[in-house]
Amino acid sequence: MNDQSINNNNTNPVDDVIDFKAWFSKFVNNWAFFLISVVVFSCLAFLFMTYVPPSYNITSKVLVDQENSSSQSAGGGAATLGIDFSSIFGLPSNAENEVDILQSRNLMYTVINKMKLNVTVYSVQAFNVTSELFNEAPFDVDVKYRVKVDSIITRKYYVKFLTADQYEITNSSEDVDLKVKFGDSIKLEQFKIVLNKKPGAKIVPGLEYKIKIQPPGDKYDELSKSYDVELSDKQSTTIDLTLPYSSPEKGEAILQTLMNVYIKNNLDNKVQIADSTIKFIDGRLDSVFLELKNVEDKLQDFQKKNNFADPTDQSKALVTEAAAYYDKLNTIDVQLAIVNDLEKYIKNSNNKTIIPNTLSVQDPVFAATIEQYNQLLVDRGKLELSYKADNPVLKNTNDQIESARANLEKSFYIYKNGLLTSRTQLVNQNKFFDTQLKSAPATERIFLDYTRTQNLQQTLYLYLLQKKEETEISKTSTVSDSRVIDPAKSDYKPSFPKPAIIYVAGLFLGMLFPMGFLFFKESFNIRIISKQDVEKETPLPIVGEIGNNIEGNSMVVDKNSRSILSEQFRSLRTNLYYIPHASQSQVILITSSMSGEGKSFISLNLGSALAISGKKVVYLELDLRKPKLSAQLQIDRSFGFTNYIVSDEVAIDEVLKPVSGYDNCYIIPSGPTPPNPAELLLNDKLNELIAELRERFDYLIIDSPPVGIISDALILEKYADMVLYVVRQRYTFKSQLGILNELVVSKKLKRAYLVINDIKSVKGGYYGYGYGYGYGYGYGYGYGYTNEPVKKKGFLGRLLRK
Repeated sequence: MNDQSINNNNTNPVDDVIDFKAWFSKFVNNWAFFLISVVVFSCLAFLFMTYVPPSYNITSKVLVDQENSSSQSAGGGAATLGIDFSSIFGLPSNAENEVDILQSRNLMYTVINKMKLNVTVYSVQAFNVTSELFNEAPFDVDVKYRVKVDSIITRKYYVKFLTADQYEITNSSEDVDLKVKFGDSIKLEQFKIVLNKKPGAKIVPGLEYKIKIQPPGDKYDELSKSYDVELSDKQSTTIDLTLPYSSPEKGEAILQTLMNVYIKNNLDNKVQIADSTIKFIDGRLDSVFLELKNVEDKLQDFQKKNNFADPTDQSKALVTEAAAYYDKLNTIDVQLAIVNDLEKYIKNSNNKTIIPNTLSVQDPVFAATIEQYNQLLVDRGKLELSYKADNPVLKNTNDQIESARANLEKSFYIYKNGLLTSRTQLVNQNKFFDTQLKSAPATERIFLDYTRTQNLQQTLYLYLLQKKEETEISKTSTVSDSRVIDPAKSDYKPSFPKPAIIYVAGLFLGMLFPMGFLFFKESFNIRIISKQDVEKETPLPIVGEIGNNIEGNSMVVDKNSRSILSEQFRSLRTNLYYIPHASQSQVILITSSMSGEGKSFISLNLGSALAISGKKVVYLELDLRKPKLSAQLQIDRSFGFTNYIVSDEVAIDEVLKPVSGYDNCYIIPSGPTPPNPAELLLNDKLNELIAELRERFDYLIIDSPPVGIISDALILEKYADMVLYVVRQRYTFKSQLGILNELVVSKKLKRAYLVINDIKSVKGGYYGYGYGYGYGYGYGYGYGYTNEPVKKKGFLGRLLRK
């Protein structure tokens, strides 16, 4: 054995190779475990299919009209240009905004409250299998909440029909067990319940139903987990809505109601904008009416006072010629008056109200920007119902509003400056006519001033009346920007669970579970189980493999024995003959990692196997702390090795005792237990003892203490020609073989070999060991280690024993 081979043991690539044959053997040996696992998981799959309610995919499609509302205002200025101003100002697409609205909490809550979805009725079938009902239940449930609806705790009540007019309602958590007539109120802890028979419904005694009452928030959580809204395509404005639900009819109703509420909210938003515009126009009409009345009153007083009816023909011609320019100036002044009123909304950053947008705004970019800004305000109002102030979606919308406001201010001032420039030109032109009018008589000039002011106010008043009427008409005839192109429709077959997939998954898990159990059992095992475990931990050669001693006899080898155990000791004896210098007198030291691994058992039967082959054998019972050899041979150990070492008067023959039943087989028992066993083993007389025994015997078998606990075996190692290190299956720790490697590398143990003890009988061999013995004695052994068939006491017992 060379030390380098031990040092390189863990880096050998062969160590990482999976022994598929060994694993296959494990699976074959545990076929019953696999069979039962497959049956159990198949039953679980069946129960899953029975008790888990099916889920049907309900789908619909909505189209969002991208046309800006500004096309309906200002004479269709923006629409006539055919420009999408949202791309110019970086404003979000309407379709993407509508996706957020369709997913909003407020919209779903509205549907839940409208349809009373937090109150669910189920039919109860055999084995307590329930199925959600929509309109199939023969009764309606009326719930009046005694506490805040969001604070209630989910409750389930079972209803069983007793007669056509009476039913029994039970709930174990509230200790409710009542017999009630239909139409009577049931006063419970959180609410009052009234069950009313539906007209024409047939009440069958014995039928059972379940009523589930939960907070709307819980129902929202259930629906929102699977409810999905997404654009059909990045380049399109159609939106796909999907809602999985256990009842296809109820799922269709929920999704259709949600779309109806969404369309209605969209219309309500447009009406809100129209109402805002009408309110603004009404305020301006009141102001302009007062100004117009004031001018007309002054003009009437002037005419009465001066008895003035009509200007001269020359003045008429001058007024007519100037009228065209005055009209243009009036138009500009009207627009400036509107712009000045709008400026109050635009300049005030704290003003979050909608800006009226149906007035005569001639600039199409400004009109489109107003429309986009108003739409963002409406969207934020919806989002505020669903999200908190620090939500990223709401923050993003606020950022978009600020950006839109900046674009709005920029567009506003460009529009206003253009109006001011036009007005300046018209004012300069009108100065000429003013000069001409000044040359007219003073009375006519004053009359013309009154007339011009009257015309200006009258024109503005008529314009506002016209716009109010247009807005009223638009309000009553407005249509939603979105429309349903595919109504809610359920799939014919449930999307979940799919029987084929569930049963295949059950079969797969039925195979995977025992495989995983065996794998993890193997992975987390810290003891020696298989030959591969030994070979992975140490490269020391294995010279013997001894089976399980079921009968518990200390001596299993004699001249007439033909059991598997006896044959295994004969095989060990044969293997020792092939070790170099085996023909000479051999001192065999037998040790292990700890007590209980079978050192004494191996020592006795190896010596017996050597003795029946004609060799002279002597046992040295040098495990002075816990001697077992003499007890197992039923030999008195009160006088033995310790007496020989401590006394010069004791001869070897006095402590040398024959072993009954075996010729040429002797033992030197341990003697009285000494207080200092290690010091006794260091005595020079031990050297003399070993030397003389070498002359008289062919084999000296030393039963020493465990090398992993005390140092006695290391003291005795210098006398040994070979060391047999005993490893016991399912007893020796893997880590203890590391101690053995260290001893070999440090040369504290030389010429060490392994003997694996207590190998359990398993069909197919001991995880890599399989033997065949057939010597013509009337029986053969194909894979066991005893001369009896393996007793099957149930696969679970055998599995746990493994």
